[in-house]
Amino acid sequence: MQWKRLALRPPFPPNIRTLTSEDAIRRESTNSTERYKMRTPPSPALIALGRLVRRYRDASSILQADLAKRLGYSDGWLSNVETGQLRPRREHVTAIEQALGLPPGVLMEVYDLLEGESLPGWMRDWLDEERRASALRAFELSLIPGLLQTPDYARAVLDDDEMAVNARLERQAILIGENPPTLRCVLDETVLTRGFGDAKVMRDQLEHLVNSVSPRLAVQIIPSGVRHEGLQGSFTIATADGADVAYVETVVRGLVTSNRDDITCLIDVWESIRTCTLSQRESIELIKRTADEQWT
Repeated sequence: MQWKRLALRPPFPPNIRTLTSEDAIRRESTNSTERYKMRTPPSPALIALGRLVRRYRDASSILQADLAKRLGYSDGWLSNVETGQLRPRREHVTAIEQALGLPPGVLMEVYDLLEGESLPGWMRDWLDEERRASALRAFELSLIPGLLQTPDYARAVLDDDEMAVNARLERQAILIGENPPTLRCVLDETVLTRGFGDAKVMRDQLEHLVNSVSPRLAVQIIPSGVRHEGLQGSFTIATADGADVAYVETVVRGLVTSNRDDITCLIDVWESIRTCTLSQRESIELIKRTADEQWT
């Protein structure tokens, strides 16, 4: 079967960049967290960002407690930001700039250096493709797609690693930008019933799925018990400037590939599994029913 050839063949051709699966991002960030615990030096860019926040706050004669209150966070949260122990999200940095009356971008220029520091090359490869994409087609066999995860669901998946959670949530910014891509998601029904976190986390996540549906974003479900070609693994196809690049998860690693045969195979699988899905209306009804019956 052609799909098996894609998932299992070694060695990989030159235009396929080896990539660990999405959960490897958690392992990478976990390693970073362990380095903090072992008291090795944290990110230079993160330290520089924290020092700038402290410097501008002091120059404005604003107490740490007062700035934290304006931002809606605790003193401890802001202290961790200023000492380089906590990576804030992009919107947090923007809020700090506004609260301190700084020109836009003063802190963000330093914040943008964090991505180059913290992400391995293979992850940057895929994020570049994801950001450039005008269309994304995603099939998930076991998890809610990262682009549609709520913060609490992401925390449960990523074992409360806030650095990894923030990185994942930042990826979602592409869906609310000036030119968001179309996103077509197909999920196996088991994604809805596999619990991460408590019942409230799952219920909120399923409600978020329903509320995310729009003319540019579709979520369709393959009912449990239906055998389909996607059972061999999750994948995403990104389309940019008329060309396709795919991220494919396998048992041992993930791949980013633009190989013509691979893309043809994946598109064939995509078209095949789309014939197994419920309609958009039926999918929404199933998601709501699962939230009510299993996650109340």
